[in-house]
Amino acid sequence: MQQTELVGGFSELKDLLIKTYRIERPQELVRLYFTAVEDELLMHDYNDHAKLIGLGTIERPSASKSLSHNASKVVRAALETGDPVFF
Repeated sequence: MQQTELVGGFSELKDLLIKTYRIERPQELVRLYFTAVEDELLMHDYNDHAKLIGLGTIERPSASKSLSHNASKVVRAALETGDPVFF
């Protein structure tokens, strides 16, 4: 698995942030930072957290499910496909 393939999935998110805030740095120098506040997933410019875009709401897992267990199952399944970036 090549790291560049996984990171490549963020290109559209970077473009959205660049266009929204008219960031003058090239895409490869823009770093993203993600936070969750009150069930909302937010994407920030790593260098300026005031520049943010809401990406959607977060569905909290029920008390009967273990997030780490489910997350490891998804990652394992993605890696087994041989092409995890498209999973």
